[in-house]
Amino acid sequence: MSSEITVTVKFFAATRDAVGMARETRDVPKGTTADQLLDILKQDHPALDEPSKQIIVAVNKETGKGDRPLKDGDEVALLPPVSGG
Repeated sequence: MSSEITVTVKFFAATRDAVGMARETRDVPKGTTADQLLDILKQDHPALDEPSKQIIVAVNKETGKGDRPLKDGDEVALLPPVSGG
């Protein structure tokens, strides 16, 4: 039994510009949360960690799930904050 899971990370708008790609597949330890994955991604892609970049994390198209452990095959989307008026 593997101690890792595979997730797909999708980057949108400013996050895509920061990492230079639209998606990547990641193997992470079982029990990793979306918030922890974001920290890992910030280490690998320092431009994601700029103070001006606030990032919304969605797991399987649901926001607000950053503290729930990811499951094998989950899709994690990194989105810039939505603004408008």
